[in-house]
Amino acid sequence: MRPKILLVDDNKDLCEDFKLWFEEYDITCAPSAEEALALLSRPNDLDLVIMDVNMPGMGGLAALETINASTPGTRVIIMTGFSTKDTAIRALRGKASGYIEKPFSLKDMRTAIEKELAGRGTEDSIGH
Repeated sequence: MRPKILLVDDNKDLCEDFKLWFEEYDITCAPSAEEALALLSRPNDLDLVIMDVNMPGMGGLAALETINASTPGTRVIIMTGFSTKDTAIRALRGKASGYIEKPFSLKDMRTAIEKELAGRGTEDSIGH
């Protein structure tokens, strides 16, 4: 059975491309943090969440806090095109299991996904 990944990003093109780039995974897309939280609040068998920081409405870091409070143990990779030291620190403090900068290389994203799915990620595994 293919691992299930929830990609949370308001960029529809990225979502469609992501499905093509990572065909070995079952990718579900959510265009907003609010929609992602609604999906996560229902019974699901998601293995990993990949979430953008900057989205309309609730941002990815606020959603990360909510996910940790409501469904602890959910693995979340935070990605951002506007990386700053503050963003990285907030992701780390928010217990993101990974952090990747956009634009990302497919190799780096694949490595981050495989690491999280293998369960080798740690709370402080921030890399790019």
